[in-house]
Amino acid sequence: MRAKLLIVDDEPAIVDVVQTMISGFGFEIRVAYDGIQAISVAKSFRPDCVVTGIMMPKMDGFEEAREILSFLPNCKFILMSSNARRQEVRDAHGAMGFDPKFLLEKPFSPAEIASALKLAGFAGLART
Repeated sequence: MRAKLLIVDDEPAIVDVVQTMISGFGFEIRVAYDGIQAISVAKSFRPDCVVTGIMMPKMDGFEEAREILSFLPNCKFILMSSNARRQEVRDAHGAMGFDPKFLLEKPFSPAEIASALKLAGFAGLART
């Protein structure tokens, strides 16, 4: 059974890039373009992992993560932001109980997302 991954960002180009970066990893992939849509997709798709932007209109990535974790408590989250180095972003990420290794700064490399996925427990999926 393939692991399920949900990719979320309000910029379709980012969603496309992330999807391309991990297309050979063996995930069953769905996408969403804001936090509200992500929650809806997660309810039916039930992802094992969500790769999401943080700053999005309608609902940010942290609120989205809280909502999804309320019904999928074992779901892993990898958050991405061009502001990942800002202290308030790191503090909010840490307050969620997330490992700092699961906060990627945009732009990131295929190796960086592969590393985060491996650390999240999907080592058998990512090509080396």
